[in-house]
Amino acid sequence: MPSEDSPGLARLEGLIGYTLRRAQVAVSRSFVELFADLDVRQSQLGVLTVIEGSPGARPSQVGAAIGIKRANIGPLLDALETRALVRREPDPTDRRSQSLFLTEAGEALMAELHRREAAHEERIAAFLNPDERTMLLDFLRRLEQGAREVVGDLAGDEGAEETD
Repeated sequence: MPSEDSPGLARLEGLIGYTLRRAQVAVSRSFVELFADLDVRQSQLGVLTVIEGSPGARPSQVGAAIGIKRANIGPLLDALETRALVRREPDPTDRRSQSLFLTEAGEALMAELHRREAAHEERIAAFLNPDERTMLLDFLRRLEQGAREVVGDLAGDEGAEETD
């Protein structure tokens, strides 16, 4: 195990990807801590939030919106449907498709999820002033866009990853 002042660790800490991943792991742990008693993962919160904001969206649209593979959106929706948080209805414009809606239980849960989401955001941004927070979000979006331009857009294809 290298010491904190080792050249190898110093090199890693100078890499954007390494530092970004370390920050992502810390933020994910904070999320798990705040949401564990509700049995809600980050990907589930993303799905519920998209459905809440776009009632009637199709599963493929929800998956594309948050960067989840098509193969993974079905099981996520199944789990949310089993918990009676989401319901599927036939799409009136395309009988082969389904439209997604929150149930009453899903809508009720969202109020608590939004409260905790705000607390989580405050918790992870506590060391940033409002201008730094805005700049960080801008920098992260630019990094994402740049990476997409280099390797191709992953949001709507089979290469998109679930991050829980």
